[in-house]
Amino acid sequence: MRSFMTARGDTPQSPLPLADAEHPAPSRWAPHLWWMALLAGTLGFAFAWLATPHGREIGAAWELGVKLLAFAFLCCAIAFFPWVSERLHWLLCVPFVFFTAYVIPRVSYFYYGDVGRVEGDSFYTHLYLLLYPGLVLTVAAAYRIGGGSPGRCLKIAISGIVIVFSGLLDVMWQVVNPVDIPEVIDAPHINVITGGPISFAGAVLFTLAHVPIVVGINLLPLDRWIARLLGSTPGRH
Repeated sequence: MRSFMTARGDTPQSPLPLADAEHPAPSRWAPHLWWMALLAGTLGFAFAWLATPHGREIGAAWELGVKLLAFAFLCCAIAFFPWVSERLHWLLCVPFVFFTAYVIPRVSYFYYGDVGRVEGDSFYTHLYLLLYPGLVLTVAAAYRIGGGSPGRCLKIAISGIVIVFSGLLDVMWQVVNPVDIPEVIDAPHINVITGGPISFAGAVLFTLAHVPIVVGINLLPLDRWIARLLGSTPGRH
Protein backbone atom coordinates (compact mmCIF):
# COMPACT_ATOMS: atom_id res chain seq x y z
CA MET A 1 0.00 0.00 0.00
CA ARG A 2 1.29 3.45 -0.78
CA SER A 3 1.88 5.77 2.13
CA PHE A 4 -0.78 8.34 2.96
CA MET A 5 1.98 10.83 3.77
CA THR A 6 2.78 12.09 0.35
CA ALA A 7 5.77 12.69 -1.81
CA ARG A 8 6.01 15.69 -4.12
CA GLY A 9 4.99 15.69 -7.76
CA ASP A 10 4.40 12.48 -9.65
CA THR A 11 7.23 10.51 -8.13
CA PRO A 12 5.92 7.17 -6.87
CA GLN A 13 5.98 6.96 -3.11
CA SER A 14 8.39 4.56 -1.51
CA PRO A 15 6.90 1.39 -0.02
CA LEU A 16 6.28 1.26 3.69
CA PRO A 17 9.01 -0.24 5.86
CA LEU A 18 8.41 -3.48 7.69
CA ALA A 19 6.28 -3.15 10.77
CA ASP A 20 8.07 -2.52 14.05
CA ALA A 21 7.47 -0.63 17.25
CA GLU A 22 8.05 2.74 15.56
CA HIS A 23 6.41 1.92 12.21
CA PRO A 24 3.32 -0.26 12.76
CA ALA A 25 1.82 -2.28 9.96
CA PRO A 26 -0.53 -0.29 7.70
CA SER A 27 -4.13 -0.39 8.82
CA ARG A 28 -6.42 -2.33 6.48
CA TRP A 29 -9.05 0.38 6.58
CA ALA A 30 -6.64 3.27 5.98
CA PRO A 31 -7.03 3.28 2.15
CA HIS A 32 -10.81 3.58 2.55
CA LEU A 33 -10.78 6.38 5.10
CA TRP A 34 -11.03 9.20 2.57
CA TRP A 35 -14.13 7.95 0.77
CA MET A 36 -15.86 6.92 4.01
CA ALA A 37 -15.26 10.43 5.35
CA LEU A 38 -16.48 11.91 2.05
CA LEU A 39 -19.66 9.84 2.22
CA ALA A 40 -20.30 10.78 5.85
CA GLY A 41 -19.59 14.45 5.12
CA THR A 42 -21.91 14.46 2.11
CA LEU A 43 -24.72 12.84 4.08
CA GLY A 44 -24.13 15.24 6.96
CA PHE A 45 -24.25 18.22 4.62
CA ALA A 46 -27.44 16.92 3.00
CA PHE A 47 -29.07 16.51 6.42
CA ALA A 48 -27.99 19.99 7.54
CA TRP A 49 -29.22 21.53 4.29
CA LEU A 50 -32.54 19.74 4.18
CA ALA A 51 -33.45 19.19 7.84
CA THR A 52 -32.07 22.18 9.75
CA PRO A 53 -33.17 25.82 9.56
CA HIS A 54 -31.34 28.16 7.18
CA GLY A 55 -30.58 31.22 9.21
CA ARG A 56 -28.29 33.22 11.42
CA GLU A 57 -29.86 32.18 14.70
CA ILE A 58 -28.84 28.89 16.30
CA GLY A 59 -32.05 27.23 17.43
CA ALA A 60 -30.30 24.38 19.23
CA ALA A 61 -26.67 23.50 19.90
CA TRP A 62 -27.04 20.19 18.05
CA GLU A 63 -27.79 22.04 14.81
CA LEU A 64 -24.39 23.73 14.97
CA GLY A 65 -22.85 20.40 15.95
CA VAL A 66 -24.27 18.67 12.87
CA LYS A 67 -22.86 21.35 10.58
CA LEU A 68 -19.43 21.25 12.20
CA LEU A 69 -19.38 17.45 12.10
CA ALA A 70 -20.22 17.41 8.39
CA PHE A 71 -17.44 19.96 7.79
CA ALA A 72 -15.01 17.84 9.83
CA PHE A 73 -15.76 14.74 7.74
CA LEU A 74 -15.20 16.69 4.52
CA CYS A 75 -11.89 17.98 5.91
CA CYS A 76 -10.82 14.39 6.61
CA ALA A 77 -11.86 13.30 3.13
CA ILE A 78 -9.55 15.94 1.66
CA ALA A 79 -6.71 15.32 4.11
CA PHE A 80 -6.63 11.57 3.43
CA PHE A 81 -7.20 11.79 -0.32
CA PRO A 82 -4.67 9.20 -1.55
CA TRP A 83 -3.94 10.22 -5.16
CA VAL A 84 -1.64 13.16 -4.75
CA SER A 85 -0.02 14.65 -7.84
CA GLU A 86 0.59 18.12 -9.22
CA ARG A 87 -1.09 16.90 -12.41
CA LEU A 88 -4.38 16.64 -10.50
CA HIS A 89 -4.64 20.42 -10.29
CA TRP A 90 -7.67 20.21 -12.58
CA LEU A 91 -9.70 18.80 -9.66
CA LEU A 92 -9.73 22.31 -8.23
CA CYS A 93 -11.99 23.32 -11.09
CA VAL A 94 -14.78 21.47 -9.25
CA PRO A 95 -15.11 24.03 -6.41
CA PHE A 96 -14.65 26.87 -8.92
CA VAL A 97 -17.64 25.55 -10.87
CA PHE A 98 -19.62 25.24 -7.61
CA PHE A 99 -18.83 28.84 -6.65
CA THR A 100 -19.45 30.24 -10.14
CA ALA A 101 -22.52 28.22 -11.03
CA TYR A 102 -24.37 28.46 -7.71
CA VAL A 103 -22.91 30.23 -4.67
CA ILE A 104 -21.78 33.54 -6.21
CA PRO A 105 -24.94 33.99 -8.34
CA ARG A 106 -27.07 33.37 -5.25
CA VAL A 107 -25.06 35.73 -3.03
CA SER A 108 -25.04 38.49 -5.66
CA TYR A 109 -28.79 38.10 -6.15
CA PHE A 110 -29.42 39.26 -2.59
CA TYR A 111 -27.64 42.53 -3.40
CA TYR A 112 -28.62 43.19 -7.00
CA GLY A 113 -32.15 41.94 -6.42
CA ASP A 114 -32.35 44.18 -3.34
CA VAL A 115 -33.81 41.34 -1.30
CA GLY A 116 -31.07 41.00 1.30
CA ARG A 117 -33.31 42.02 4.18
CA VAL A 118 -36.36 40.12 2.95
CA GLU A 119 -34.33 36.91 2.56
CA GLY A 120 -31.74 37.61 5.24
CA ASP A 121 -31.58 34.04 6.49
CA SER A 122 -30.95 32.65 3.02
CA PHE A 123 -28.29 35.31 2.41
CA TYR A 124 -26.56 34.37 5.66
CA THR A 125 -26.66 30.67 4.78
CA HIS A 126 -25.10 31.13 1.36
CA LEU A 127 -22.45 33.60 2.48
CA TYR A 128 -21.29 32.08 5.76
CA LEU A 129 -22.33 28.44 5.58
CA LEU A 130 -21.48 27.75 1.93
CA LEU A 131 -19.04 30.35 0.60
CA TYR A 132 -16.60 30.58 3.50
CA PRO A 133 -16.42 26.84 4.32
CA GLY A 134 -16.11 26.20 0.59
CA LEU A 135 -13.11 28.52 0.41
CA VAL A 136 -11.48 26.79 3.39
CA LEU A 137 -11.98 23.35 1.84
CA THR A 138 -10.67 24.59 -1.52
CA VAL A 139 -7.46 25.91 0.02
CA ALA A 140 -7.00 22.67 1.97
CA ALA A 141 -7.60 20.63 -1.20
CA ALA A 142 -5.08 22.69 -3.16
CA TYR A 143 -2.47 22.08 -0.46
CA ARG A 144 -3.20 18.35 -0.30
CA ILE A 145 -3.28 17.75 -4.05
CA GLY A 146 -0.02 19.67 -4.41
CA GLY A 147 1.70 17.24 -2.06
CA GLY A 148 0.90 18.55 1.41
CA SER A 149 0.69 16.11 4.31
CA PRO A 150 -2.66 15.10 5.85
CA GLY A 151 -1.80 16.62 9.22
CA ARG A 152 -0.92 20.02 7.81
CA CYS A 153 -3.96 19.88 5.55
CA LEU A 154 -6.14 19.39 8.63
CA LYS A 155 -4.36 22.28 10.36
CA ILE A 156 -5.27 24.59 7.46
CA ALA A 157 -8.93 23.59 7.58
CA ILE A 158 -9.23 23.68 11.38
CA SER A 159 -7.47 27.05 11.58
CA GLY A 160 -9.82 28.46 8.95
CA ILE A 161 -12.93 27.43 10.82
CA VAL A 162 -11.59 28.55 14.22
CA ILE A 163 -10.80 31.99 12.78
CA VAL A 164 -14.33 32.51 11.46
CA PHE A 165 -15.81 31.44 14.82
CA SER A 166 -13.31 33.54 16.77
CA GLY A 167 -15.37 36.71 16.57
CA LEU A 168 -12.87 38.42 14.28
CA LEU A 169 -15.52 38.83 11.58
CA ASP A 170 -18.03 40.27 14.05
CA VAL A 171 -15.51 42.78 15.40
CA MET A 172 -14.12 43.81 12.03
CA TRP A 173 -17.61 44.23 10.55
CA GLN A 174 -18.02 47.15 12.91
CA VAL A 175 -14.54 48.52 12.14
CA VAL A 176 -14.33 48.37 8.35
CA ASN A 177 -17.90 49.50 7.66
CA PRO A 178 -19.22 53.06 8.13
CA VAL A 179 -21.24 52.26 11.23
CA ASP A 180 -21.07 53.29 14.87
CA ILE A 181 -19.32 50.90 17.22
CA PRO A 182 -22.11 49.20 19.20
CA GLU A 183 -22.12 48.74 22.94
CA VAL A 184 -22.75 45.02 22.61
CA ILE A 185 -22.14 42.33 20.00
CA ASP A 186 -25.00 39.91 19.47
CA ALA A 187 -23.55 37.00 17.49
CA PRO A 188 -25.22 33.58 17.86
CA HIS A 189 -21.96 31.60 17.61
CA ILE A 190 -20.49 33.73 20.42
CA ASN A 191 -23.68 33.61 22.47
CA VAL A 192 -23.52 29.81 22.50
CA ILE A 193 -20.27 30.06 24.47
CA THR A 194 -20.83 33.23 26.52
CA GLY A 195 -24.52 32.67 27.24
CA GLY A 196 -25.61 35.92 25.59
CA PRO A 197 -24.48 39.15 23.90
CA ILE A 198 -21.22 40.65 25.14
CA SER A 199 -19.70 44.13 25.01
CA PHE A 200 -17.64 45.22 22.04
CA ALA A 201 -14.51 45.20 24.21
CA GLY A 202 -15.47 41.72 25.38
CA ALA A 203 -15.80 40.61 21.76
CA VAL A 204 -12.27 41.90 21.06
CA LEU A 205 -10.95 39.90 24.02
CA PHE A 206 -12.96 36.89 22.84
CA THR A 207 -11.23 37.15 19.45
CA LEU A 208 -7.75 37.57 20.94
CA ALA A 209 -8.33 34.52 23.12
CA HIS A 210 -8.43 32.44 19.92
CA VAL A 211 -4.90 33.42 18.88
CA PRO A 212 -3.19 30.86 21.16
CA ILE A 213 -5.76 28.29 20.03
CA VAL A 214 -4.78 28.74 16.38
CA VAL A 215 -1.09 28.71 17.30
CA GLY A 216 -1.59 25.57 19.38
CA ILE A 217 -3.41 23.80 16.56
CA ASN A 218 -0.55 24.49 14.18
CA LEU A 219 2.02 23.19 16.67
CA LEU A 220 0.29 19.84 17.15
CA PRO A 221 2.20 16.83 15.73
CA LEU A 222 -0.83 15.70 13.74
CA ASP A 223 1.18 13.91 11.06
CA ARG A 224 2.94 11.85 13.71
CA TRP A 225 -0.37 10.94 15.33
CA ILE A 226 -1.91 10.07 11.98
CA ALA A 227 1.09 7.91 11.09
CA ARG A 228 0.69 5.95 14.31
CA LEU A 229 -3.06 5.60 13.80
CA LEU A 230 -2.92 4.49 10.17
CA GLY A 231 0.43 2.73 10.19
CA SER A 232 1.93 5.00 7.54
CA THR A 233 5.18 6.90 7.35
CA PRO A 234 5.32 10.64 7.99
CA GLY A 235 5.85 12.86 4.99
CA ARG A 236 8.86 15.12 4.76
CA HIS A 237 8.36 18.69 3.60
